[in-house]
This record gives sequence, structure tokens and C-alpha cells, in this order.
Amino acid sequence: MKYKKIFFISPPFYSHFNPLLVLAKSFKKYGVEVTFGCSIEFKEKILKENLKFYEIDINTNKNLGEGENGVQSNAEQIRLEEFFASTKISAAETLITQSNHRKADMLYSPDELIEKIKLIDDLIDVDLYVVDILSYSVTLSLYFLGLPFITFCPPHPNTIPKEGAYFNVPRSWPKAIDIKQDDLKKLKHVSTQTEKEFTDVFNNVISENKSIKKISNAFSLVSEIAVIYNYFDFYNTQNTQEKPKEIFIGNSFEADSLDEEWLEKINTKEKIIMISLGTFLSNRKDVLEKLILLAREIYPRALLIVSAGSHVEELKKYSSPNTIIEAFLPQIAIMPFVDIVVFHGGCNTLTEAMYYGKDLIILPFSSDQFNIAYDIEKNNLGSVLDPNNFNKEKLSQAFNNMEKISKDDLLYWKNISRERGTDYAAKIILDIE
Repeated sequence: MKYKKIFFISPPFYSHFNPLLVLAKSFKKYGVEVTFGCSIEFKEKILKENLKFYEIDINTNKNLGEGENGVQSNAEQIRLEEFFASTKISAAETLITQSNHRKADMLYSPDELIEKIKLIDDLIDVDLYVVDILSYSVTLSLYFLGLPFITFCPPHPNTIPKEGAYFNVPRSWPKAIDIKQDDLKKLKHVSTQTEKEFTDVFNNVISENKSIKKISNAFSLVSEIAVIYNYFDFYNTQNTQEKPKEIFIGNSFEADSLDEEWLEKINTKEKIIMISLGTFLSNRKDVLEKLILLAREIYPRALLIVSAGSHVEELKKYSSPNTIIEAFLPQIAIMPFVDIVVFHGGCNTLTEAMYYGKDLIILPFSSDQFNIAYDIEKNNLGSVLDPNNFNKEKLSQAFNNMEKISKDDLLYWKNISRERGTDYAAKIILDIE
């Protein structure tokens, strides 16, 4: 076998940890000895899957699936509040805030990590490492040490800027998001500054090792072997022949089943609408509240299932026999029963919904969500709304647009998703026919 021992290094973010864990299990299925490195909080989940666990911290902040109530230092909590405030202003302001925060929250002590990974490599005879695209310090460490690795990209592929593109700036925007040219110019300026700061830090570290080349863009530094995208090849760019291989897997989750209590809750012949803004963005209680009230007006008989996060108690007043409001949902298990998914455009929710061929309404707030929303709109697979500027008429129109969505295209991508997944990537990496 090409790689006998593979070491995964995962950030302590629930939305990135889970896809990586599923990918690790696929490699194990094909006979690879897998060690999974992550923070101690994830140890039980890793051991439960019969993978070897190695404790390593690569971030100061953590998201354990509880959004803004996760494990945060005071500095991270302040940045989180700044981020939530920016989402209420505009898309550009949100992306500017995220760019300004990048160095603080995603460039964790490179010198320390180099030593940690060097120790791992001395202790374990690792053939290949797997690193998340947002774990920039880990990528830098592996590059510095000259260790073989593959890059796993759970968010949109544009998270890795191609030549001529700006980091954290969408190349194209969905129609619902109004971007003023002055704001876009400012966003590109901030992006350029952030890229320079990151790249300078990288090259200062790299200069200590005379045997490796300096880089032109820290955000574009990826594996020379392969990049695995947890996404769809909407624009026919997959390449599995030349290095680095670019592999689109369509999904990286495992199906789950609902318990009897939930099956009883959703036992209805009416339309089922799920509203979920993800673990962090459920902080936007105003948007959740508006969605609940307007969806209830538009579809009085439909069953609404809402993920309310930390605002569950405040939103419980809207609960009724056909309005279920919970802090968190068993989303993967519920997805097969849902008719329409109203969400923030997160990649995990997208791939789960596409796997089951669901109708989509996206309200993008931040990060890669604008890229995802654009792709879904461009490929006629769903509707997009501005989370800060929608009303009953716009939401009703988005629901009505479901009739115009290409069911053939939706079925096509649903089938692609089911044909691929993490096993597909593992077999390509391991050269298994």
C-alpha cells in the first residue's frame, strides 16, 4: 500500500472535525493505520471510532458544537462579538472583520507547532499527514519540516485563492447581496494587507530553513500531492492525473437515524421546513425570529423545525404543535424527512441537503457562504436571500421559486454525492482501483 501510516491533524472546530473524522475512517477501512491528532475534548469521539488518538492543540479557541458558548478565551470572545455585530451591518463589513481577525484566531504559534509536529514524526513512522486548510500554522510546520501531507478543504474551494484572486473575497456574488464598489475596494485592500501579514510571518519562519523556498501567498500554500474538497465539481475542474490532485467528494458525513421521540415529532403529511443558521450564526436571534414568524404566515400548516442555539429559551414562545424549536437538532438524521432547508450556506449543511436532494433557501452571512450561495443560484439549485434585508414577499418568492428549480440537476448532483464521499478520495490517494 502506498501509505501505511497516516496522521490527521484536526482543528478543534466541530464543523471541521466531523468531516475529517469521516475521512479518517475511510482510510482506516482500506487498511491504513490512522492516528487522529486533536484537542483532548474530542478524544472520546476519536477512540469510539477505533482510531488512535494523539493530543495536540493547534488553536486557542474551540467550537465544540455549541457555537458562541464554546470554549473561548476573553480575547476570542471579544472577536466573536465583533463578528456578530459586523454581520448586522453588511457582507463587506463582515468579511473585513473576519480578515482582520485571521492572524489572531488562525495563526497559532508556528514555532511551537513545528516542535510538536517534529516530535510526532520522531515518535511515529508517519507516511502522510492530513491537514485542514484553515490550520495555517500546521501547513506551515509541515512545509517547513519537508513532511508529505495532503490538504483537506471543508469549506468552499475558493477558500484557497487562485492566482489573481483575493483571499476571503468572493469572485462572484449572489444577486440578493448588494455590494457597493467602495466597500468592495476596501475589502480587497484589507484582504491584500492580511495576505501580506500572513505571508511575511510564513516567510520569516521559512527563512530559518535554507533548503526550502519562500512562498508568494500563505493562503495558497497547499499540498503538492493532493487537495480534497468537501464540495461539488460544479465547474468541471477536478484533476486526478497531475499533482497536486484536486478531488471533489461531494460530502463527508455519515447517515444517522432518528430516535422514536423525534420520529413521533415529525410524523406529519404536511410540508416540513428546517431552519438552521449553524452553530455560530444562530446567534442572530433577529433573523431566526423573522424566519419563524414569516414562514409561519406563508405556510400555516407546515411543520417548522428550528435550530435556535443559545436563544432557544427566548424563541420557545413560538413553539406550537407544528413549530419545533430546539437548541440543536440531530440535523443529519432529520435531513431525509425535510422538504425545504432554510440555512446560512454552510458547507456541511449544503452537502447534507444535496445528498438527500432537498430544496434550498440560503441566507449567507460570512466566510465562504457567499461563494456557496452564488454556486447554488448559478446552477439553479436553490434561492438566495439577504439575511439583513428580506421580508414576507421575498421569502414567499423564494419558497415559490422551488417550483422553478431544476429537479434534473438536483437529482444529478444528488447522485454524484452518493457515488463519491470520503471513500472516493481515500481510494484515489491510496491508488486503489
